[in-house]
Amino acid sequence: MSRSHTRTLQTAAALLSLLGSCVKKSEYDALQVENQALQTRVDQASNMLVQSQTDVSLLQGQLQKFIAVQTQLQETRLELKQSQEEFKALKTQFDHFRTQRRSAMVGKKFPVLSLDDGKVLREAEITAVSAQDLSIRHADGLVKVALAKTTPDLRWQACYDPLEAPEKSRENVLVKAREMESRLAREQGIPPQTPAPAVAIPARNVVDLLRQQLFAQRQTLNTEYQALAAKNPAALRGVEWNSTQPEASPLLNTLSGSRAVLGISRLQSQRNAILATLQQLRELDPAAR
Repeated sequence: MSRSHTRTLQTAAALLSLLGSCVKKSEYDALQVENQALQTRVDQASNMLVQSQTDVSLLQGQLQKFIAVQTQLQETRLELKQSQEEFKALKTQFDHFRTQRRSAMVGKKFPVLSLDDGKVLREAEITAVSAQDLSIRHADGLVKVALAKTTPDLRWQACYDPLEAPEKSRENVLVKAREMESRLAREQGIPPQTPAPAVAIPARNVVDLLRQQLFAQRQTLNTEYQALAAKNPAALRGVEWNSTQPEASPLLNTLSGSRAVLGISRLQSQRNAILATLQQLRELDPAAR
């Protein structure tokens, strides 16, 4: 209860005690009851106010945790996307390398070629290589031999992978199934299915959430930089750091700024998350900074 409320009740009690000698007892008793009821209501209101303040504090804490989790999720998504792109690039390089290796095998000749299944081919020449088998011309004709039954050296040269052929077969089946489904839909005049529209969220609410997320991300980046600078004072001495817009700091955006300090890559990942949030925010509010 506030001091003003307490003082008011004390004053009222004093007045009631003074009035007790000059008013009827029944009226005095009624005033006493009314005063007690008033004090009870004030106490209840005070307790409700304290509880409301506690609830607000809890909600604010939960909101901060939600923003932190959302930021971490966005950073993880960015890292996952980068990893997927790197994996895709490596797979493309490997596929190209494997194709070259197999092409180089075509035309190779062997006076005698002993296969793992015991067959012996004389005057053998490789004419074609696939994921599953070799086509070989030999003294007695043509033969197609599964790579798994050739020789360890030939399997190594062909980059043999027992899972490659089934995987390609599944991909081909899926592609053909999609093509057939599309063709049947066109022939029957069935319009392509479109997903149900998502429930729209008011743009103003989205902007507010993005601003809160951006603020939390910048705070996190500033904190991470301060911790990194404390661990590496010599390496980061004199570094220009923009605490208002840390994602724009030269340390994270120029080759000369990026130094060989363990932890810079983490700051750069957080910068990328901030830039992604900014991009989303500016699509709704071009003046956002």
